[in-house]
Amino acid sequence: MRKFICSLMLIFSLGCTDDPFADLDDGWNRIAPGGETVCSDGSEYAYWFRPGSTDELTIYFQGGGACWFGEICALDRNPTYDPVVNEDDVPGPSGILDFANPENPIANHSVLFIPYCTGDVHVGDRVVTYEVEANDSLPARSFDIHHRGVTNAQAALDWVYERVINPSVVFVTGVSAGSLGSSFHAAAIAEHYSDSRVEQCGDAAGGYRGDEDQIEATLQIWGNQDVVPDWPEYANPDETDFNTYYVAGVAHNSNLRMSQINFHADAVQLDFLRLEGITDVPLVELLDANFQEIAEASPSFRHYMIPGETHGIIRSSDFYTVEVDGVGLRDWLAALIAGEDINTVNCEECR
Repeated sequence: MRKFICSLMLIFSLGCTDDPFADLDDGWNRIAPGGETVCSDGSEYAYWFRPGSTDELTIYFQGGGACWFGEICALDRNPTYDPVVNEDDVPGPSGILDFANPENPIANHSVLFIPYCTGDVHVGDRVVTYEVEANDSLPARSFDIHHRGVTNAQAALDWVYERVINPSVVFVTGVSAGSLGSSFHAAAIAEHYSDSRVEQCGDAAGGYRGDEDQIEATLQIWGNQDVVPDWPEYANPDETDFNTYYVAGVAHNSNLRMSQINFHADAVQLDFLRLEGITDVPLVELLDANFQEIAEASPSFRHYMIPGETHGIIRSSDFYTVEVDGVGLRDWLAALIAGEDINTVNCEECR
């Protein structure tokens, strides 16, 4: 439709150069940037963009697991991540990406959908050679994984920066691995859009809390210390953990507010914590410890906790119906996106 309208405008000498989306369709547009972008196995990377009808922008980071040692990175063993971008990654009309739902708080936003295929929660910048031992059916071998999540995300962001110049609000979000990616990239997005209000909300990744520096070690495997911004707030890149993203991002950008949504006993988060050697600790205790650490350094931080073991909600139809302590999740997130004051929803029954 956009191409048709633009063609008519050209016929009548009206021009269409002021429309940055004139060459795009109304729905999802697949864009393969090429260059140095790559998925974990060396295959092609692509992202999607959907033009909106306002000057508001949503940047969504897709989830899909993670890997940091051979057994869970090898696709012929026990992989715990999505290694490619294909037709299965085309954004479907569910939850906050259901643009036909009149209750959707981003229904009129332009949306940049950043797929995930690098096993590094969108924060890595390194090719790593892993090894796996022989088992009863497979030989020992070594293999490379392209942990280029930052390269891929930056290509998508650079593309949208050229087309969405001065949005009134930017909503940065994602589920699971995408939640972690959204928290890392939100700071640089807020710095780029320094005249815009930037609201970040990560879904289903708040409980990762290391013991004896596991989280820091995993980030170093992915090369995250090489790509954290050169800001005073990242004074010790080798000591970065996931909480650092929330603290440093807000400290550096006065236009940025950050938040989280979590289920109090998220089974997937617990599974990944076990892979890091963290067992027999209720997730809600780890969540509370992280929330306290972030909030002490960033008083504007808010979170919404939901009872249950489910992993993620903003891509679910339940996003529109869940209510905790008398506060509807949809209304809470809509208020955040609108820039209103919101309170933490702490789930009294979760403790």
